[in-house]
Amino acid sequence: MTRMGRLDRYLFSTAAIAFVAVLGSLTTMVWLTQVLRRFDLLATQGQSLFVFVTVTLLALPMLMLVIAPIALFIAILFTLNRLSADSELIVMNAAGVSRWRVFRPLFALTIIVATLSVLVSAEVGPWTLRTLRQQIAKVNADIVSNVAVPGRFVQIERGLTFHVRERGPNGLMLGIFVYDGRNPENETTYLAERGRIAQSDKGAYLVLDQGLMQRRQGANKTPNFVEFQRYAFDMSQLTSNQNVIYRATDRTLYDLVTANETDEMYKQDPGRFRAELHKRLSSPLFPIAAFILAFAFLGEARTTRQSRGLAMAGAAGAFAIVEILGFGTQGFVAKNASLTPITYLVPLAGIGYGLLLISGFVQLRVPAFLQQIADLVAARFDRLKTA
Repeated sequence: MTRMGRLDRYLFSTAAIAFVAVLGSLTTMVWLTQVLRRFDLLATQGQSLFVFVTVTLLALPMLMLVIAPIALFIAILFTLNRLSADSELIVMNAAGVSRWRVFRPLFALTIIVATLSVLVSAEVGPWTLRTLRQQIAKVNADIVSNVAVPGRFVQIERGLTFHVRERGPNGLMLGIFVYDGRNPENETTYLAERGRIAQSDKGAYLVLDQGLMQRRQGANKTPNFVEFQRYAFDMSQLTSNQNVIYRATDRTLYDLVTANETDEMYKQDPGRFRAELHKRLSSPLFPIAAFILAFAFLGEARTTRQSRGLAMAGAAGAFAIVEILGFGTQGFVAKNASLTPITYLVPLAGIGYGLLLISGFVQLRVPAFLQQIADLVAARFDRLKTA
């Protein structure tokens, strides 16, 4: 029993370490893409590094939900290929260890990943997305941070650009430039020596002192110039609509189940809520499909490099089909409720196919042309190795 217990721990730890390493690498790559997408928080809106890092990290849990099955698949492939390459599977077979003994610890890791997927999709992921939307709304509502970024042209929204030369004490801004081209038929440019943000019961205003206004109207855009001692630029509409709207992806599993016509977002697109609900419910099936397919193709001892390569290619192709179909069916389910079962049938089909291969009811046959290509590649590799 001790020897078998050690075997379980060895297989489990090897696959778990590989899973964590792959998940960390893929997550880092995804996080870097988020950094590039949100870089405007630092570059144009003057937010602190803490706010920037927080916003980029909050989106990761739901993204990791997509990454986890892929990371598990790669980890299982790595583990089984390593066991074959080091002849460990052959030794296990010679010692009377069945395939199911290898299957068991790897499946235990899969169940852990599937369980974590349920927890993330049900509560953790939606909570982080809601927090992300609240943080973004808070950033957008911060007028001073959005406008008063010295030395930078800040585009608050399409057609509305601000520039401040420097900031003085008590909220004073010096050297103000404002371009308002939101209405193409009436483009206005404001230049002022100084100004400050003023709050009133009617909203927020940028009060400009000692300035010039240039207005271009009509088809020929003939400029008109007006000097002013003081002018109040209305900014209320930039901050009045700061209510956070939660989409289907931001809702918890309970919220998706109990959504009804009283919810404005649900009323606008009930199909999106339905698709998101069944996507969450089917999420634990994808890690299981990843493991079953990887084990079906590489669970037996393989002595040649080309046979292992073909097996890995076959497993990758089968799992890629499951993942692509899993993503592709979401749009159809959102439009047609009768297609909802497809959400579950896609991963279940992958699991069923893998189990048929493992049990021997379906024999894996490599097409002749693929075998010839594999033989040629292996022969070329061997010549390079001995050269």
